[in-house]
Amino acid sequence: MKIGKIAAIAALTLGMATAGHASIIYDTWTSNEGSSGNYILEVDHVGSTFTFDLTVDPWNAEALGLFVDFGDFDLNSTVGLTAENPAGEVAVFATDTSSDSCGPACSLNGLSAPLANEDNEWELVFRLGSAGFDNIQTFSWATNDFGLGLDDFGLVGVRAQQLCDSGVLLPAGESTDDCDGSDKSYGSTVRVPEPGSIALLALGLVGLGFSRRSNKNI
Repeated sequence: MKIGKIAAIAALTLGMATAGHASIIYDTWTSNEGSSGNYILEVDHVGSTFTFDLTVDPWNAEALGLFVDFGDFDLNSTVGLTAENPAGEVAVFATDTSSDSCGPACSLNGLSAPLANEDNEWELVFRLGSAGFDNIQTFSWATNDFGLGLDDFGLVGVRAQQLCDSGVLLPAGESTDDCDGSDKSYGSTVRVPEPGSIALLALGLVGLGFSRRSNKNI
C-alpha cells in the first residue's frame, strides 16, 4: 500500500472518530455594570450529554449562577446532573422559569437580557457555589441533552460575585476593596472552535480520491 494512501486512511479514520464531538463557546458579554467578568463558557455535546465548563480567565470575578435559554422549548423533564467539579458546588436551581433568581443573593434583576422567545423563560438555571467568596475559578458539570443540540442554545446569563476593578485579579484581590463588586451579564455571541475533525475528514476523503485515481492510471 502506498504511503499516500496510508496517510489518507489515517486522516479519514481520525476524522470519523472525532466528528461526533462538537462544542460552542460563549466569550462575549454585555453587563449592567459597565464592565464584566472574563467569563468563558464552553458547552460540548458528546453522545446524549451536554458538558458545561465555565471559567473566568483572567480571573477577575467568581460565578454564582448560570442561566440558559433554549428558546420556546420546555424541558418538562428531570435534569440529570453529573460530573460536578468541584463536587457539591453545582446544583440545578430551576427549569422553565421566568424568574431571574438563582438562589440567595443571586439574581439577574436589573439586567435587560433580550430573551428571544415568546415564553420569556430560562430553561435551565444553575446555582454555582454559595454567596461569599468560595475561591473557585472554574465550574464544570454535565447534563442530559433533552433531545437537543448545540444549535438550540440561545442567550446565556451569568451572575457573579467579587467582580474586581480593572487590572485586579483573584484570589489576591479578594482581600482588598478592589474586588467587592458584583456582576450580571448576558452573552449572545457564540464562537465555534476550529472544526479540526471536519478538516481531517475532508483531507482523508480527498487523499483517498487521489489515491484511487493514481491506481487507475497505473
